[in-house]
Amino acid sequence: MSSSFLRGLSLAFAYCLYATTVYGQSLDSRSGAKYGALSSLADIGATAQFNDSMYTTEVVLGGQNFTVLIDTGSTDLWVDARGLNLKPTNDTGMNASFSYAIGAVEGEIQFADLQIGPYVLPNQVFISATQVDAFPGNIKGLIGMAFDTATIFQTLWEAWGLESAQQLGRAPITNLFTQNPSAPAYFDLQLSRMDADGAEQDGHFLFGQHARGMEAVDKAPKLERVDLNHWTVALDDMKINGKPFTGWNKSVVSGVPEGKIATVFDSGFTYPQLTQAAVDAIYSSIPGAVPYHGPVLGTDNVQNTTNWIVPCNASTNLTFTLGGQDYPVHPRDLTVMYNGVKLDTVDGIDMVANTTICVNSFQVSEPVGEYDILLGMAFLRNVYASFHCGDYTPPGNGTTGEKPYVQFLSLTDLENAWGEFDDYITEKLAGFAPAADPTSFVMVLNTYASHSQTGSSSDSSGAGADAAGDLAVSGAASDSSSSDKYSSDFGPIAAGLSAASVVIGLIGLSVSLFMCIRGVKGRRDASYRPLQRLPKEDAAGVDSERGTLYGD
Repeated sequence: MSSSFLRGLSLAFAYCLYATTVYGQSLDSRSGAKYGALSSLADIGATAQFNDSMYTTEVVLGGQNFTVLIDTGSTDLWVDARGLNLKPTNDTGMNASFSYAIGAVEGEIQFADLQIGPYVLPNQVFISATQVDAFPGNIKGLIGMAFDTATIFQTLWEAWGLESAQQLGRAPITNLFTQNPSAPAYFDLQLSRMDADGAEQDGHFLFGQHARGMEAVDKAPKLERVDLNHWTVALDDMKINGKPFTGWNKSVVSGVPEGKIATVFDSGFTYPQLTQAAVDAIYSSIPGAVPYHGPVLGTDNVQNTTNWIVPCNASTNLTFTLGGQDYPVHPRDLTVMYNGVKLDTVDGIDMVANTTICVNSFQVSEPVGEYDILLGMAFLRNVYASFHCGDYTPPGNGTTGEKPYVQFLSLTDLENAWGEFDDYITEKLAGFAPAADPTSFVMVLNTYASHSQTGSSSDSSGAGADAAGDLAVSGAASDSSSSDKYSSDFGPIAAGLSAASVVIGLIGLSVSLFMCIRGVKGRRDASYRPLQRLPKEDAAGVDSERGTLYGD
């Protein structure tokens, strides 16, 4: 942590500063709506980005508009205001930095007036980024919706003490509730789903209100938080085609009841993270699905674990049980479709297979100290979620009264979902390259992995072609094709290049390869997963390392 000219200030002075700059400006005086006082529905909205792989909302901070990611897996608010005339109300002189599973942010801790929907929060603490890595260009920040135990809170705690951090260092969501203790302390989130033709259903993001037609969520089981840092609850069961999965180990989180596991719900994680045994159980139940041991070239499945190539017209019945209630997962949410798959790079030119594949969206990540599994967007699209803060006070280990909890209303009817899945897949494949046979495509991946290990994949002369089967140059490259996940922001199409096509012949499979995207570095921002591993408290209440981060 960088030093600060305020580090030596006494707790009394810090608190006085807060009282002058925050308590001296009420919500009413800032021309914003007082939270909890609205008589009409105030749906702020959640907008899908990059083919349902990120969800954002709009905020105004320091007089500037920002599109920010909605993240229930982290806490801090940050914006990229470089080049903008953002008007802070206070400046601490302290810097902070943190990394995510993909991406990193560094900047200065400041205060500014925040407006989200009709509500205004005077002097909200945030990080004004001076460096941002691996974030899409149109997304200019992130609003964390978890608990006040992350970077900003810990930094202020160390500099000014716990009492001042509890006043100054709150995240927007708990700040909003704290300033209005008589109002309901919950927020609701519903993630949308894109149709085959690109039309997006409405997403919902509300404070202290339920979207119309979703009032029944109040009667859903109350799933109490089992970890201080995240929206983590105890999962009862996972069922595959109606059969309970019995391969869970004992939870790594102390206090979780026997036979249950700690599960994080994170709107900033594109793909759920389960154990290898759970992933294998899900996808081995799909007829025709084939495992592949290693990263799947050209996809987001870059882990060196067992992934699955799945027939695009196949899925399975997957259900999670929470609080004794079943929550089914839509068949669409079990796979990700790629139209054109990057297999190699030759002299800076990516070679892309003219075929469509589908891979597992539930990926492998073994348990860490704070959770057993993580259910991200691919699960959350199936529920209307209501997150209740209860009587939470940071850092959260002394909460009395009502504990934070989550309620879910199931949105997926499996009887209708299978018809929707069939219609969606048929329409998508009609405009895509032919779907690959999983067994044959795994052979291609194995051949390319072997070919790459010989070091010949970067040699455009064709040397070592025998190592990859019938690898040969045949004809000229035509129009380029890209993955359905490509964004126009990343890399120009290399049209008109006078180079060759490559054909791989393996057991009757002829995959036509052609040059598609030049220098695709960073193209898969859709895989961005902002959940942070938040710090554990030591005996003094502060983690000097600030905590490591959730990995892939």
